[in-house]
Amino acid sequence: MKTLKYLIVVALLLNFQLKAQETATLEEVQELAKNSYPLIKRNALLEKTRDYTVENVSKGWLPQISVVGQATYQNEVTQLPFSLPNSLVEPLSKDQYKVYADIQQTVYDGGMISNQKKLAKIQSETEIQKNEVELDKLEERINQIYFGILQSQEQLQQTEITKNDIENGLKKASAQLEYGIIFRSQVDVLKAQLIGLEQREIEVQSLRKNLIETLSLFTKKDFSENTVFETPEKLLLTGENNRSELKLFTLQQQMLETQKSLVESKNLPKLGAFFQGGYGKPGFNMLSNEFDIFYIGGLRLQFPISGFYTKKNDLTLLNTQQQDLEIQKENFLFNQNFSTIQNNEELDKLQKLIQKDEELIALRQSIKKASLAQLENGVLNTSDYLREVNAEEQARIQKMTHEIQFLLTQYNQKAQLNN
Repeated sequence: MKTLKYLIVVALLLNFQLKAQETATLEEVQELAKNSYPLIKRNALLEKTRDYTVENVSKGWLPQISVVGQATYQNEVTQLPFSLPNSLVEPLSKDQYKVYADIQQTVYDGGMISNQKKLAKIQSETEIQKNEVELDKLEERINQIYFGILQSQEQLQQTEITKNDIENGLKKASAQLEYGIIFRSQVDVLKAQLIGLEQREIEVQSLRKNLIETLSLFTKKDFSENTVFETPEKLLLTGENNRSELKLFTLQQQMLETQKSLVESKNLPKLGAFFQGGYGKPGFNMLSNEFDIFYIGGLRLQFPISGFYTKKNDLTLLNTQQQDLEIQKENFLFNQNFSTIQNNEELDKLQKLIQKDEELIALRQSIKKASLAQLENGVLNTSDYLREVNAEEQARIQKMTHEIQFLLTQYNQKAQLNN
């Protein structure tokens, strides 16, 4: 029993350690989010719809068969306008019956079936590409959440550094209080600052927890508060634009071109074979008043004329839609280029600020170190020391913020260009 308890405790400790060491990267999180995004499920349905549509259209080449039954009564029937000598011709019955099969086989359809299949495929690709556009937008949303978590991590680390500095000062001040060198109020100033830092820590931890829960919602994976989210490397960005919208514009243009081909096909002549065969009264011998077998077969050429009434307007409408699509594409590229210019300027600015941040932190560290020594020697009061500690903290937070902004801008630009 003791051995079992020991094994359970060891297992729990190992499990806790594994959870404590859990890490996550931006790339992993992005992949999880994309695979878990509800719209992804549409792709399989769209592909099935495409396959069924293409299959149904292809069946236009199969013989079109129908069976017809007909019983009629008419007020007059065909009669000879004269009588033949020595011959008795029985008049036709006014009630007539027939059952027959009608078979139509397309030989040439002007490209209708081929263009309909092509259109079905392009429509499916277009809908799938619309999902890719949404996934590009999703990438930027995940970036915002992920880098928000990174920023909260850095803030918590910085809070610990500041707390350590204040605790060091508190030790010095407490020693001086014992010897009556300073007043208790100066010690209380440092204690109050520690409480303020603990409050900030609670706020940042709460924010981090909310962001992690949001990320878990998008990825369908439960990240714990112990998860360490790794800071991604800086990117070497290229100007190549592979945004999903560009492929979507291309597919939409192809769809309009295919629709124009369908308009042309609709107005081309159609050639087909046909066959009718059945049993009825009368058959094709109109002078026979008996039930008989009949059949007829041949070729049929159709040249649709009425389609030319609307052909010009149909093509003009499609051309107008193509022009509108080009304007949309041009506007999209303009906004993309403008955004890229802004991002590049922002990255250049942040890079320069980070360099200055490093210089500022080095100076603030030196000043804080000297202030601690002055506090210990009774030359500096706790408020002045606290001011220098806060100044260094502000410099560190500023550098951390600039670094996170730099990475976020880079990875958002990567998402915007999809490269």
